[in-house]
Amino acid sequence: MPTIPPTSGAWVVDHAALGEYSPDCLRWEERPVTAPDGGVLVRTILLSIDPTTRNWLTLDRSKQFIPFGVGDVMIGSALGVVHVSDHPGFREGDIVTGLWGWSEYAAADPALLERHDDDAIPDEAFLSVFSHIGRAAAIGLLEIAALRPGDVVVVSGAAGATGSLAVQIAAARGHRVVAIAGGAEKCAYARSIGADAAIDHRSDDVAARLREECPDGIDVYFDNLGGATLDAVLATMAVGCRIALCGAMSQYDLADPDDAYGVKNLPQLLWHRARIQGYVVPDYAARYAEFDRVLLDLWRSGALTARADMLDGLQSAPEAVSRNLDGRNRGKLMVRVSGR
Repeated sequence: MPTIPPTSGAWVVDHAALGEYSPDCLRWEERPVTAPDGGVLVRTILLSIDPTTRNWLTLDRSKQFIPFGVGDVMIGSALGVVHVSDHPGFREGDIVTGLWGWSEYAAADPALLERHDDDAIPDEAFLSVFSHIGRAAAIGLLEIAALRPGDVVVVSGAAGATGSLAVQIAAARGHRVVAIAGGAEKCAYARSIGADAAIDHRSDDVAARLREECPDGIDVYFDNLGGATLDAVLATMAVGCRIALCGAMSQYDLADPDDAYGVKNLPQLLWHRARIQGYVVPDYAARYAEFDRVLLDLWRSGALTARADMLDGLQSAPEAVSRNLDGRNRGKLMVRVSGR
């Protein structure tokens, strides 16, 4: 059996992150590492930094997939290698993704692990295209919004991890895609991956640009931003518009909850016989294979790519959350914890 280190560096929740996020809600500790009893010990290779990371750190258990609190190791999606296994479904050396602690070595629940055997797919893609990220894009467009031929599709957060995949999926299916992103560079990137037009929500009049780019209205909106951008879309819907609410990044890091944006145009849902639906990826676990086939076919055809924004060292993880929230990330934000 491989040597098990006596301790492992880990990020532990110091206090709930309420209001504006600050990295000091996490503290660094050396935690003991023990042999797995019926489970799996993984060595973390890559850690995924996601918008939901910030939501989980409010310690509101209604938002947490795995409840945790003050004094517990922070949890997130990750890719790693099985260091020691006491479970028949996994062997030493298996490459796996799943949910486990922000730690160099971590105990992982086998029920939450997926093994990856395709050496043709790079590690980074297993935390972007072939993960909760890619599945969120596919589920949102194909199931929640139920794309139909001829739909005009608008995607916000279009240069981010999930939004960029949504742009490409819609473009690959022949839809006109209007991207909404923050800044000239991100707008240019969205156009480079298939968007027909791009709107800069930091400098453009979003409502006016939507009317210009979607003169007959918006059929599908894949929402990652919420707030004022959602309001602008509600004012520009076509009859029968479907809105897939994947995220609300503009509302996650408010210093005061009373500062939350009050959406004004909700009555437009009635007049346009439209609908808006939120969703979370784990609700569709029984159908992952169906959506994964879509993603794999697009990947193999070259119609789907992902760019990784990689930071080095587990020590950088708390600050990486800030980078994700303020839009400095360029693509799927990850932390490289160790090598293969």
